[in-house]
Amino acid sequence: MSIDIKEILFWIFLALGIILLVWNIFGNSPTEFIAIVSLIFTILLKLWSVSDRQIKSEMRFISLKKSFIKLAKDFTDHSHHNQIINQKKRTK
Repeated sequence: MSIDIKEILFWIFLALGIILLVWNIFGNSPTEFIAIVSLIFTILLKLWSVSDRQIKSEMRFISLKKSFIKLAKDFTDHSHHNQIINQKKRTK
């Protein structure tokens, strides 16, 4: 399982956001806007990562669906072929 760059950025920005938030609470810090923006950016990175995983899952599902449709077609073709062979054997 490989680690995605978005996951690494998520953890980095989450740590940065928490540090800025704690710094804002306890001391002489940058504005609240910077802490809030870093936390919002962290949430956006996580949403982006989740949506990418969902798209990959949907693509796998579509591929699996096509495989099952092809398999069903093969079974019906095979059963029709067997019926034709059985009919020919009966007529002989």
